[in-house]
Amino acid sequence: MKRRGFTLVELMMVVAIIAILITVVVSSITSSMKASRARRAAALCSAVQTGLATYYAQNDEWPEPLGGKVKSGNFSGMNGEGAQGRSNADVYVLQASEVRQMVKALVMEAKQGNPLMDISSLFVSRDPGEWGGNGYGMDFFTAVRGDKRSQRKMTTSEMYFGYPDANTGKFRRFKMVYSIAADTLTVSVL
Repeated sequence: MKRRGFTLVELMMVVAIIAILITVVVSSITSSMKASRARRAAALCSAVQTGLATYYAQNDEWPEPLGGKVKSGNFSGMNGEGAQGRSNADVYVLQASEVRQMVKALVMEAKQGNPLMDISSLFVSRDPGEWGGNGYGMDFFTAVRGDKRSQRKMTTSEMYFGYPDANTGKFRRFKMVYSIAADTLTVSVL
């Protein structure tokens, strides 16, 4: 009995089928990762907002620097934004440095034995970047223990707090908007 090998057409069909399967799997994994990052970003925003609300409930004031602005009523250089980017004098958008100080206050409360939120879920970076930033972030405890690449531990004063971008996984900062009239703070993704 004569053994016959595969023809070139049969081999090409097998390769094409494998390529299609790989494409489907990679596409599925990529969309799952994006969805996972988006859910994590929403969860981080919610956790930070809840932590800040708890801080407010316990202390009857917001952490600094917002606490001082609210007490004095001095929102000089108002940068409010209303619906669809229109100016709104009742809304104050916190600057990047102010956002950092607000989240840092939650971390410091946890270190002093008053955990207002699960700080282990925080996403941090050494690179402050701009609002769009180009640096990659890491989990809070990875940063505290030292990242794999540099083995250098990060102190709280070096940390910038944010969330992983859904598309790229790169570090992005939170956006915080304070409503002066309602005395509420909203944390969101950019």
